[in-house]
Amino acid sequence: MIVALANQKGGVGKSTVAVHLAVWLAEKGRKVALVDSDVQGSSSVWLKEAAPSVPLFRLQTPDDVLEQLPKLRSEFDHVVVDGPAGLSEVTRAVLFVTDLTLLPCGPSVLDLRAASDAIRVLKQVQSIRKGPPRAVLVPNKVQVAYRLSQEMLEAAQTLGIPAASPLKLRQAYADAAGQGSVVWRMKTKSALDAAGEIQNLFQELLKDEA
Repeated sequence: MIVALANQKGGVGKSTVAVHLAVWLAEKGRKVALVDSDVQGSSSVWLKEAAPSVPLFRLQTPDDVLEQLPKLRSEFDHVVVDGPAGLSEVTRAVLFVTDLTLLPCGPSVLDLRAASDAIRVLKQVQSIRKGPPRAVLVPNKVQVAYRLSQEMLEAAQTLGIPAASPLKLRQAYADAAGQGSVVWRMKTKSALDAAGEIQNLFQELLKDEA
């Protein structure tokens, strides 16, 4: 199964979710690989520290994606793809071969507009593929009492794809990246809260596959 993280806008949490998902699946005994298609390579650096035993691939062109991702699907239980920011040809190529697309979305008007643009492209791909990929919006960096977060959660219901349980704005996710770790290996209260939250999200998203 190929799970891709995609969105037009950077900084919405694609690498955070991708690395945590790959490590979570590996720790559950699944045969998993991570594909980094973002030119910044953030998830590659992070994964090498957090889980050096998880195979890592860099696929940077549409041809590489279309040729190599189907092969990786046949070799691994799960392939997690950290897609590039923007609706590039690489992103479109990823959407044409992925099984599940997660669209992290931050709590701002700009984030929501970017997600809306990504969903438009996604629906074009679903029309051509006659169904796939399954898509889920992942509200991220949510502050429960913050007006923009509330507006984002309400607006997400109008975008035409289901929304997963939100991830809150927590320092632990940034700390995990800086330490080359994942939140459930850290001992702060913020990290423990984040661990329960993101693991529940993965169980929700992959309850039939993981």
